[in-house]
Amino acid sequence: MATWRKAWSEASWQKFLAQGETEAELRVIRRSTYSGRPLGPAEFTRALEQQTLRRLAPGKGGRPRKPRVDENQQALPLAV
Repeated sequence: MATWRKAWSEASWQKFLAQGETEAELRVIRRSTYSGRPLGPAEFTRALEQQTLRRLAPGKGGRPRKPRVDENQQALPLAV
């Protein structure tokens, strides 16, 4: 609470809350809420990932690609 009091007073906090949010801010908050992902800069998300040992940043979309077969490789004959 001491950290908060260094940055804010009761009057400045009330003024900040009275300003409300812009539509752009609400969209960002809603997107984060719906996806369940943290809201903040990339450094913040990376720090949370390290602390929780979980992936929190969105990954690449779509299905994973199938591995390509290298035609230069030859099949080894199996001894029967």
